[in-house]
Amino acid sequence: MNSGTSHKYQFKAYMLLFLVCNVQVGVGIFGFQRYIYKEAGHDAWMSVLLAGIATHLIVWIMVKTLEMHKSLDLYGIQHVLFGKWIGGVLSICMMLYFLTNMTTIVRTYIEAIQSWIFPDFPTWLLSLILLVLMVYGSLGGIRVILQTSFISFFLIIATSLFFNYPIRYVEWSRLLPIYDTTAQHIWVGAIKMGFTITGFEVIFMLYRHVQDKNKVMRYAQASVLFTNILYLFIMIVSIIYFSENQILRTIWGSINLLKIIKYPFLERIEFIAIPFWMLVVLPGIMQLAWNVLRGTVQLFGWNEKLTLYGLAVIVIVASSTLHNREQVNQLNDFIGIYSVIVSYCYPLLLFALTYVYKWRKREKGSDAH
Repeated sequence: MNSGTSHKYQFKAYMLLFLVCNVQVGVGIFGFQRYIYKEAGHDAWMSVLLAGIATHLIVWIMVKTLEMHKSLDLYGIQHVLFGKWIGGVLSICMMLYFLTNMTTIVRTYIEAIQSWIFPDFPTWLLSLILLVLMVYGSLGGIRVILQTSFISFFLIIATSLFFNYPIRYVEWSRLLPIYDTTAQHIWVGAIKMGFTITGFEVIFMLYRHVQDKNKVMRYAQASVLFTNILYLFIMIVSIIYFSENQILRTIWGSINLLKIIKYPFLERIEFIAIPFWMLVVLPGIMQLAWNVLRGTVQLFGWNEKLTLYGLAVIVIVASSTLHNREQVNQLNDFIGIYSVIVSYCYPLLLFALTYVYKWRKREKGSDAH
């Protein structure tokens, strides 16, 4: 897996439509409804909408920051703005963030499999299967990640069509009255939603590999728009399908929506959907591993293949130490807070510092003349 920027490792901007969406959806789509509804009630869809608008704004800021730095990625930007040592420490923090995110995704997906299909399946074995596939795919380079993300995007679309089925059993009155809660509760719900739709910060790592950088903004925004519409649609369906008590008690809201679908030849469609969802989870894990590898190569010059093996071992061991749902929830809460800071707050800081840096550089250039 080469981290260079040669033509072989570059891709067209339209691929961002699949890459960004894939990281955003992942396992968060399984049960985000309960957390948002707990804060905002039946106005939870407003929280989802507000979080989506904020995401579009942050993506715009990210791309503008990257345009000012031209061909640098996140690690390079940190080096320029903060210097070698502080920038290096921040890069290590980002690598730890990506690694923790990998562990969270793997363990949450395993928790879904154990809850719905194989309750007694060993966590370490499921982790091993996922990570072996991740290593195998990642060794193929960015092209393999692109191809798997392309496939998983259409799997997301196909699965989302099944959420139309519960609409025939809904009560639309559950959306009323609109704006029945306070702005504060809607805001807190939006922050909780931010935990779910983070992941778009991978734009910081992908930008330098895009050939037609002038089109990055449109495809990054299109990808985020698709994700926002998907989550908004599922949130609204959940509100009008479940009663208040049901949605607050339902851990895997989206899977429960699929559970009611019956076909003569297939009674439990979730038994098919959850295993197939591995094709959505895997490209996201591969992207996060690729982000870590880029950092280890730039900062330490480590061998990529050996580093990748090491990452897989770390994730397998870390996943196996989480033995119950409560521990998985604690990990999700921790990475959720960390994700909001990295995805929504940190880009604002980088944008402001970049603007100041460019302004001071222009000032020095004018003084020289």
